Amino acid sequence: MRTIKIFLIALCALTLASCKKFLEQPPQGKLPEDKALVDEASLQSFINGTLNTQANEIYNGRVWFINDLMSDEVNGILYTEDNGEIYNRKTSIFGAFKNDTYTRLYQNVYRANKVLENINLASANRNKIEGEAKFIRAMMYFEAVRMWAQPWGYTSDNSHAGVPIRTTSTIEPLDRSTVKQVYDFIISDLKSAENLLPDAVVLGYPSKWAAKALLAKVYFQQNDFANAFAFADQVIKSNKFSLDASHATRFSLNPSTEIIFGYKNTTSVLEPGGELRDRYRSDVGFNPGSDFKVTDQFRNIATQAGDVRAAWYTTASGYNALTKYNANQFNVAVIHLTEIKLIRAESAAETGSANLAVGIADINDILTRAYGGVTMNLPANAVAADVIRVTRIQRELEMVGEGNRLNEIKRLTARTGATPDRRNAPKFCPGLVLQFPQGERAGKTDFVMNLEGGCN
Repeated sequence: MRTIKIFLIALCALTLASCKKFLEQPPQGKLPEDKALVDEASLQSFINGTLNTQANEIYNGRVWFINDLMSDEVNGILYTEDNGEIYNRKTSIFGAFKNDTYTRLYQNVYRANKVLENINLASANRNKIEGEAKFIRAMMYFEAVRMWAQPWGYTSDNSHAGVPIRTTSTIEPLDRSTVKQVYDFIISDLKSAENLLPDAVVLGYPSKWAAKALLAKVYFQQNDFANAFAFADQVIKSNKFSLDASHATRFSLNPSTEIIFGYKNTTSVLEPGGELRDRYRSDVGFNPGSDFKVTDQFRNIATQAGDVRAAWYTTASGYNALTKYNANQFNVAVIHLTEIKLIRAESAAETGSANLAVGIADINDILTRAYGGVTMNLPANAVAADVIRVTRIQRELEMVGEGNRLNEIKRLTARTGATPDRRNAPKFCPGLVLQFPQGERAGKTDFVMNLEGGCN
């Protein structure tokens, strides 16, 4: 994939006093976008560049790290400045790392919208290009609504404020759509992408199976277990993916058989995972004041006797650190079969009946790999409650360092009415939602900001 080096947008300056226009003229010497998008080849190159941007700026570990900072797995006692504010669940309009993430998400939305506005330039590959743009846009909104809005289920009709939905490349100030409207939009984009994208799975590009897998994730976040099961089931039954023999293969240069959507490392061309190395790596230059550390409590949970995943934990500078991303280069799995099997397992137990046996088999696949045998497997007659309990534990252990735990805290709070947060935050604490950059309110004075305030 090649990145077109065009400066397309400058989102609102994050200041208290003013807000620049979102769209600015390209710097001198750069090709204007109206001349860049002239035919199908330029459109495909442009969407390829957008996928590269995602790899380098969003799924390089950035969004995972922010989510992990607010989780209950992290030991953040030494964090200061941006990291400290996010860890302490007291985010404000300030914080360049957080605000820049918001900007980057919407830059990718903008780029996807530009492609869709110019889709008539495409011919033979029109479906693929349109599907890729809609998949990208849906992914960005899914990240944004989970980070900047209270979760699905916070209100009975999900009419609480979500994030602005931008469907064109015009950058006029917009109000926040409701969470329901945002989720409906995400699902609509993904269902369209599912029918447009190719069947073939190529690392670095979305396929119809990536769209189906992301739909499973979206429905699961909504606690819509029937739909989550249905889409996860389609992905698994496609037989295009299989669990890696080793849990360590998922983030390595070894070919992984379970990456449904992710990025391939190509030396000197695209080397994804920069923030994963910078923020999580424990073998080179570990800094306990800024890098990811886990609590003693979580390390004890995650290092049970016989569990091969205990190798993911080490001690660095006297703190509990991860080895999961200890490599100079690796492929990055954004959506993988382990997560989809965990979604199907819990959804199967929630929906019951004939699905329960499927859920037991799924979680036993995960347990067999983790313990190198069947000693910890659930019995064939396990009840639904046990499958749900074990699956939730295994989800946390498998997806440590992947930004998963915070979204589970939010989902389970909506599902059960009680928070599972080990930091004892009150239910639906405002500090578990990021504050918008000041630029949103500077551009629209009645823009509804999030409540500010801590919650442990």
